[in-house]
Amino acid sequence: MVKANSRLKVVIFGCQQIAVNFIEYLTQKGIDISLVVTYELPLDKTYGYASVSETCTERGICFVKPARITESLINKITEIDPDIIFSVYYRKILPSKLINLPRLGCVNIHPSILPFYRGPVPTAWAILNGEKEFGLTIHLMDNGIDTGAILVQENHRIGDDETGFELYNRGMQLGAELLKKHFFDIINQKLQPKQQVGIGSYYGKRKGISRIDWQQNRDMIRNIIRVHARPYNPAETKLLNRYVIINKATCIDLDTYTCQGPGVIVAITEEKKIIVSCADGLLRLDDYEIFPHLLDEEVDLYLQAGNKFEF
Repeated sequence: MVKANSRLKVVIFGCQQIAVNFIEYLTQKGIDISLVVTYELPLDKTYGYASVSETCTERGICFVKPARITESLINKITEIDPDIIFSVYYRKILPSKLINLPRLGCVNIHPSILPFYRGPVPTAWAILNGEKEFGLTIHLMDNGIDTGAILVQENHRIGDDETGFELYNRGMQLGAELLKKHFFDIINQKLQPKQQVGIGSYYGKRKGISRIDWQQNRDMIRNIIRVHARPYNPAETKLLNRYVIINKATCIDLDTYTCQGPGVIVAITEEKKIIVSCADGLLRLDDYEIFPHLLDEEVDLYLQAGNKFEF
């Protein structure tokens, strides 16, 4: 059995807050982190994530920030001869040379219940598809994308109004806790790997900007708005010669209003919330901004029943 003070050699490929939390946990437990490989983006700080490289510097951990996984990096890790490699939200695919290197294997944390929602942004796709739950999976890595044998999984509910940013961050927090909870079980091989069963599903990357198609059903439009809400690039539409970005919308069913065709403004509330017609019902736009900003004398011209959002 591996104990906290033994000379277990760990290499971490990790990015964002979840990697920082995991690194801090291992150092607190006296685990020797031989190397951290990270790939940081300016948006990481914009979103409020602690820096992996700064955390390593503060704690005296050797780290590198390569733009890609090179042969020299593979050789460096081969010389380390790690017992285990963890991939913690790392942004690039690990080559088979690394996956087959450590005696305890390569372990990945993925924010879905595999084999479903394989791919880079499963929490966003879960919201888009109207899922009520998402999950976390710790699994061994193989040469496929999120296809390796499962070590542990857990389910969590998705909040009715939870945005893409909020769910992504909650997934990182819960993922870090799951890694902490099972770390010693993993390195002591107490978890029985289970092969993934069934075809499952794979979803690719989401585009940075999403234009609303008002001919879609209102649940889909609302979910698109949720996924892209601040601090991401909010979903956008066009009203006359202005751009409108939307951060929150609510499905409403009131006898007071009737649908009048996709994208048509049905009414404006006293709070300047916009009730708009979709293909199958009504949405109330609760949080939006118009660019360029309207002058006082322009508000009633733009925000009036009968005007139509473009799609």
